[in-house]
Amino acid sequence: MDFEKLTNDVINETDVIIKKFGPRLAGTKPSVDTADYLYNDAKNYSDEIHTDDFKISKGAFLGWINILVIAYLIGLVFLILKLEYVTLGLMIASLLIFYFQFIRYLPVIDFLFPRGKCRNVYGVIEPKDEVKQQIIISGHHDSAPIFNFFVYQPKLYNLRVTGSIAFVVLSLVLSAVNLFIDNEILHWVSVGVIGLGALLVGQMWFFRSMRKATPGAGDNLASTQIAFQMAKYYYSLKGTKNELKHTRIIFASFDAEEEGLRGARAFVKKHKEELLQTKTYLLNIECLYDENELFFLTSDINNSVKLSDNLADKLVDIASDLGVKTHKQPIAVLTGGTDAGEFGKIGVEATTIMGMPWTNDSRSAVYHTPKDTVDKVSKKAVAITANIFHNFIIEKDKE
Repeated sequence: MDFEKLTNDVINETDVIIKKFGPRLAGTKPSVDTADYLYNDAKNYSDEIHTDDFKISKGAFLGWINILVIAYLIGLVFLILKLEYVTLGLMIASLLIFYFQFIRYLPVIDFLFPRGKCRNVYGVIEPKDEVKQQIIISGHHDSAPIFNFFVYQPKLYNLRVTGSIAFVVLSLVLSAVNLFIDNEILHWVSVGVIGLGALLVGQMWFFRSMRKATPGAGDNLASTQIAFQMAKYYYSLKGTKNELKHTRIIFASFDAEEEGLRGARAFVKKHKEELLQTKTYLLNIECLYDENELFFLTSDINNSVKLSDNLADKLVDIASDLGVKTHKQPIAVLTGGTDAGEFGKIGVEATTIMGMPWTNDSRSAVYHTPKDTVDKVSKKAVAITANIFHNFIIEKDKE
């Protein structure tokens, strides 16, 4: 495999798609049109090519933020009126919504939001002989809403988000205390503290843009292109001595990753039987901004889903053999999730390679901002990722 050529093709095609379709919020026409573009292109290098349509509730995944802000401010009013039980109920409800909607990625408030059509696209390349395993290489083609907190004063991101949630918890505690202790000083001190917190919680309303999306080059169209360009290479081996003998390649681009992994979830739900009846590995790709920050996830969805330690170990070892330093790590709570999480839920051996720091304190400066353009994608990270995955595929095919 010519990794320099593949990298250039990844960068060039990513640029072409962004110029053609622009930002691609899930549930909007540009994202669906991008899936169609990928579908038509992949017809030329696949044995099968498919699209799967599904519906999402647009904006619902982060809708808990608006509910939390409204509940907090209304709760403050009821606390002033000494109706502490109402404040307590609102805080409990908003924290439960936060937990299930964001921490666990469950669609508890989706019914409140408008529906939109999304489209996954995936291709299949069959091996020469009997299929012994299938390897999915994946990215996602939808782009994220702009996170204003990453655009303006990004160093305060952790304080703004974690601090706001902390004040909601504090409001719950203080309203419960006031419910059982009737003390005028305690009441007004509690009102003052929660009122002060309103300054922090209130700004969460502006956490992200409701209508504007990023160009989504590094997150995550370049990753989709790695999957598709690698597929093009494996298809070109058909009829040669290097054709894969026992490994089915599935290359996929999911929609609505930025809406709570809804595309990967729809794919897993529809294809669960095929994923489990044949030994399956998922090699997912995210955010290749920095070749010096490459690592493999061993857990997903706010550390609530286990991914494959064995797969991560194998890929780290392959990278080491190539002279590349990588490591494995679990995903941190409050940092979200990747499409690998949906596969991990059903027991598929899955991991995601990331190419940037991934903590509540540190991420790429262009992540979820208008600066996520094609020039910010690390060419070295693209080449390294393709090289690691290619070596894994070849090793598995020889087993």
